Amino acid sequence: MMGMAYAVLTRDSASAAAYAALLEPLGLEVVAMPVTRYESTGATLDTTCDFIVVASPRAAQELSRAQPPSGEVWAIGSATQRALGDIAAIVPDNVHDGRELAHALAPRVRGKRVLLPRAEEGRPETREILRAAGAEVVDVIAYRTVPVAADSPDLARGLELLRGDGAAVCAVFAPSQVEALFALVAPRAAIVAIGETTAAALRARGVSAVAVAPTPTPEGIAIAVASVYPRRT
Repeated sequence: MMGMAYAVLTRDSASAAAYAALLEPLGLEVVAMPVTRYESTGATLDTTCDFIVVASPRAAQELSRAQPPSGEVWAIGSATQRALGDIAAIVPDNVHDGRELAHALAPRVRGKRVLLPRAEEGRPETREILRAAGAEVVDVIAYRTVPVAADSPDLARGLELLRGDGAAVCAVFAPSQVEALFALVAPRAAIVAIGETTAAALRARGVSAVAVAPTPTPEGIAIAVASVYPRRT
């Protein structure tokens, strides 16, 4: 009987657990390799705005430390909703990124103040769509993504696998993770991306074959992984 193969995920072990449960039936053991970490900027969030747009679990964590919001909170997906804790949020169906969330909210924002807590390196589309719809966007850099040090013990096992032929699959979850990953190693494993933005960053790094998750969820990653593992010959 063949032993388990390995899938390296550029996430911390807590975040990787949901993916491990779905990749194990494919014969893959997940190894967490968190190539980036978050730093709060300590910025003040004006939670009296009419709407608050929360496009990531990390933005949700920053909001949860602020004063309770008086306006409507709009968020993306179950992971972000969980990170909000007791904060009630509107989570539209079939919305997968900040751009889609902004389009969903746009008909309601003319003349309204919209708080947008975001990453320092965040893309501008969400802000631009809301402003074009007539909102006063309170754009706040609430956190930043920084690379994890190369000698961190949290990276050791994943790097060992990726530097050799030990990893069958490497899954990446953000453009910032792409940059941090390739600063450490050029993986020889099959590459899976959480979405098209991350896939574009991988292609810019010379990765021609990228399997893209159809949805940014553990289930979507499992579908993408199943499309490339086992490798077709």
